[in-house]
Amino acid sequence: MTTPRSWAWRQRLLRLSRSIRHRLGGPKTVYVTARRSEYRGYWEAAARALGAEFVPLTDDVWEIRRAGRATRVSSWVTQCDDPVILRLAGDKAYSYRLAQEAGVPVPRHAVATAADLSPGYRLLEELGRSVVVKPLKGSASGQGVTTHVRDRAALERAALLASLYHPEILVEEMVPAESCRLLFLDGRLLHAVRRRGLRVTGDGRSTIESLLGRAGHPGPASDVAVLDTLAAQGLALGAVPEAGVEVVARGVPLAERDFEELRTVYDEDVTERVAPGLAAELARIVRGLGSEFAGVDIMTNDPGKPLSANGGTFLEINTTPGLHHHYVSVSDPTRGPAVAVLAYLLETHATSVSSPGGGADSSMGRADV
Repeated sequence: MTTPRSWAWRQRLLRLSRSIRHRLGGPKTVYVTARRSEYRGYWEAAARALGAEFVPLTDDVWEIRRAGRATRVSSWVTQCDDPVILRLAGDKAYSYRLAQEAGVPVPRHAVATAADLSPGYRLLEELGRSVVVKPLKGSASGQGVTTHVRDRAALERAALLASLYHPEILVEEMVPAESCRLLFLDGRLLHAVRRRGLRVTGDGRSTIESLLGRAGHPGPASDVAVLDTLAAQGLALGAVPEAGVEVVARGVPLAERDFEELRTVYDEDVTERVAPGLAAELARIVRGLGSEFAGVDIMTNDPGKPLSANGGTFLEINTTPGLHHHYVSVSDPTRGPAVAVLAYLLETHATSVSSPGGGADSSMGRADV
């Protein structure tokens, strides 16, 4: 059994090794915090589209003014949602309870700690297949998350990583499918994107393994991501899909080979493919949280059906969601999602523009919702 003292030492060593890799020029991820100029471009374009004035207050806080009213944004952060809602959304276990109350499928899960990983061990043994290990709170963009965890030793390593972000650790059933994010504004679906996995199309003669080889996969038999994705659909490498039948053979793109702290990069707009039933069941979760502006992450190979009908699952709610995920196919930024968000902010979260002397017109408070 790992003692608290030995666990603390392992955490120190892990932090040191991560720091060394970073300084030596290891793989670098562009997180949302490094996208300030990109976000400024979104908001400036949205202001132009709405006939509003874009006024920088500081390097990273900008005020958008129109008709004597103003709202403020800071990169991906808007004036939607109060701090209590943000705190609730950051608790993954609470989000799962909301989803269950709304009748939305969630993965089987257990909460453990560094001092007691037994709930995680039990879940791993009961499932008999891969799990995901992540911090219960306090992380974003894949930080502290490990997927395709298959045994106790891997679970301990993944829990160590997760514990760098929060002492409580969430161990959950892995649903190896494509990741989608649906963006909701004021209870309505605004936009949806997907990280497209590796798909093959049957010819009625070839096995999935052969089809994967033709698609450029060098060794599907040793790829855990392929094996897990197929097993979740009741398939194996030797299965022969019927002619014209498309199969998601790998839930993530072939280029993504790591299972530790893998940030989801969406690459396909699927807004028009989202079934009204899917949007409705996820909107119930957003309303249950009380959030005005949220991105809902799900795992599904078919956004054209509700999760309850396609074996998919809810993952989490992201308040202050990253808008950059939703510009994968936007050629004209004046028509991007930020325009709808800014119009909403100017209607519901605007205050009177300050006078040149620093005062404000007290007769113009917050706009009526």
